[in-house]
Order: sequence, then C-alpha cells, then structure tokens
Amino acid sequence: MILVQVLGGLGRALVADEPSHLELVQTCLTERSTPFESVVGDPVAESAGRGAREDRVDGNAVTVALGGSDRDAERVYDAYTSVGAADVASRLERRRRVVLLWDQSTNGGAARAS
Repeated sequence: MILVQVLGGLGRALVADEPSHLELVQTCLTERSTPFESVVGDPVAESAGRGAREDRVDGNAVTVALGGSDRDAERVYDAYTSVGAADVASRLERRRRVVLLWDQSTNGGAARAS
C-alpha cells in the first residue's frame, strides 16, 4: 500500500505542471505591477538553489536570491561577504531562505536573520 502511494506521488510530480518557487515570485511581482529582471553577471546570485531576480524598491536596486534551503541561503550570504566589496555587509540581508543584496545601504549595517 505504501509503495502504491509513493509511486502515485512520484507520478503526479512528474506530470504536474506546477510552477517553481522562482516562477511563483515572478507571478507575485507581476500581479503587483513590480518590474523585475533576470540576474546577469552575478555568479553568486545565479548559484542560489531556487534562482534569483533583480528588482527596484523605492529607487534602490536589489538582487533577490532564493535559497533552496536555509543552508543554501547561508552559503549565498557567506559567498557575498567573502567576495564582495568592503561595504557589502551594509547592503546585505538574509531573511530565512532569501538573500537581498541592495545597491545602496538600507540600514547602515548588515541584517542577518536565521
């Protein structure tokens, strides 16, 4: 009986046309009329498990990297701090599985939420 349930679940997952997490974020931004762009030339953001987008909030550009897990988001955050400019910590935030890299500092210091 369990084998049948597992096979049924796998079959449904293979044929279901469910959107990815990145596609869900894109849909949300589109419905709110918030323009966004694909990330280009940022290998750290591009390495995020669930993808990344670029956006603008109150005139401040932001790269939004969606980690596949808390550990993946931590890896992206750490990668930015290790390869980024001296001021990257003041422009970087982590909120669970999402890492935000702002073009300009929004709070004068790093915000790191676990």
